[in-house]
Amino acid sequence: MVETHRLIVDRHEDDLVVVEVDGRGFVDLPRWLLPASARADDVLAVTVDAGPERATITIVRDADATARARDAARAAVERLKRRDPGGDIVL
Repeated sequence: MVETHRLIVDRHEDDLVVVEVDGRGFVDLPRWLLPASARADDVLAVTVDAGPERATITIVRDADATARARDAARAAVERLKRRDPGGDIVL
């Protein structure tokens, strides 16, 4: 049976990578398990083909989903900037 999942890279901590799994929670994974190009905020598409004796897991960086997520984050920041009157921090 084949399942699909979505990971979002949150951050790297030494030999671990913290990822959000299917929007439900965070787990630590060994860095070697993910594609070498995976960076913070990358979206990773995961396919799991589990049989009785073996499970094959494929993890691919989803460049299109990553770009869409980054664009959505930028748009959210711009919306927040328009509503922020500023002036509340003094340095």
